[in-house]
Amino acid sequence: MKTINVSGTTLLRGWITREDITRKEAASLLQTAVPTLDSWLQGVRRPSLAAARIIEEATGGLVKLDDWLTDNELASVRSARP
Repeated sequence: MKTINVSGTTLLRGWITREDITRKEAASLLQTAVPTLDSWLQGVRRPSLAAARIIEEATGGLVKLDDWLTDNELASVRSARP
């Protein structure tokens, strides 16, 4: 199983630890299922755009939408911005 190297995974783990909440509580706050949250935390999958926006809001901006992009994707987005 290949993992995706994005900072969102680490930041989301850190948020759960800082908030001192369970994965079940985090999943509820993020409006997702525990197995889906686990796949994000393990770097197996990335959240959809809609889920990434919910994560950004729920974490108070600690985990931003851009944090789920790979370095190459982020560079591509930044070069496309005016």
